[in-house]
Amino acid sequence: MSIPITFFIDDKLGGVSSLNLNLIEHAPEGFSQTVIHLEDRSLKLSKSGIKYPVDNQIQFVFDKKSNVYCVLEKMRKLVDNKPGVMVLNYGSEMAMLDHHQVSQTTYQLVHDAYNLDLAKIYGHLVDVFICHNSFIESELKKLFPSRLNDIFFLSHGVTIPDQFRKEKKADEPLRLLFLGRLAKSKGIFDLPQIAALLRKKNIKVKWTCIGSGPEESDFKKSWSPDDEVSFLSPATNKEVLEICQQHDLFVLPTKFEGTPVSLLETMSVGLVPVITSLPGGIEEIVKTDIGYAIKINDNNAFADAIAELHNNRLKLEQLSINCRNKIIEDFNITNTSKKYYELFSQYKHYKKEKKLKKIRVGSRLDHPMIPEMVVRIIRNVVN
Repeated sequence: MSIPITFFIDDKLGGVSSLNLNLIEHAPEGFSQTVIHLEDRSLKLSKSGIKYPVDNQIQFVFDKKSNVYCVLEKMRKLVDNKPGVMVLNYGSEMAMLDHHQVSQTTYQLVHDAYNLDLAKIYGHLVDVFICHNSFIESELKKLFPSRLNDIFFLSHGVTIPDQFRKEKKADEPLRLLFLGRLAKSKGIFDLPQIAALLRKKNIKVKWTCIGSGPEESDFKKSWSPDDEVSFLSPATNKEVLEICQQHDLFVLPTKFEGTPVSLLETMSVGLVPVITSLPGGIEEIVKTDIGYAIKINDNNAFADAIAELHNNRLKLEQLSINCRNKIIEDFNITNTSKKYYELFSQYKHYKKEKKLKKIRVGSRLDHPMIPEMVVRIIRNVVN
């Protein structure tokens, strides 16, 4: 009999969706998988649009005018009343678990500092913590010193594509790629500043930005007419990788990350990262033989790194080869996914009894005893 797994995944563009997709696509036999897409329509976020290859997909839509407690109750009704695995990524499903008991063993994917904060609040609901870098692992162990046997450091991975970037001639401008959500936290407004610094150095480059997000319009306006920049929104991950392999560098002046899936995907086709040095996956992966991990907000250092690779094409080619080899050796999803499913298969062993804290959520108008219709009417009048 197959082991049922339920993934809660916010329906929005980003690395979390990609990470879960990679896992789901590489499930071994013996598992039946369900994805519950959570879509908060009050948030102006770009939808992932992913159709996961699973046995069952459920779209659950809500908004800020709903009574949060009614939303949590409806969410609970989507979950089967039988043992299995539940994979947690965000706060909505964790709040639901704090108000409604379930039969599944809960596995929280602790991607970054956001998820670490969720673990602080809702760790009493989690049976197993899975993190992707040693920094988050260390922080979890500090938080839960009596639960070290429930904390696992498992690298996530990506598919190794056949494509590999083509070597550029010495007189060709380097092609620079940004891949991610178009949000300030990703450092998008640093990119035009880096471009301006490169122009001052007389370094000619071509930029491509893949993604969408809440600040897309302002981001596009922030570039100079002198910049050669393209904005793309490919429909599939295959198309993303085809675009990636036409470039040379992955430039990400991000302010907040765990272990970016975009870093692994771009390295898999040989793009050299020029990226903010942040604790965790970035510092562990981007050593000097791979690329450039640069102090946060130091746009001059970003421009200097790009200029160095523009002038030293032999170094660029060697780093490019090292990047792809690193992904093949350490982040091949065919290998990394096995460890996840081995852990999922032990769900009976890790299941614990839980005492719900029923931590307050929402505003004063959100209450289990107030009907949903009443809350919506009041919020429609107020807003």
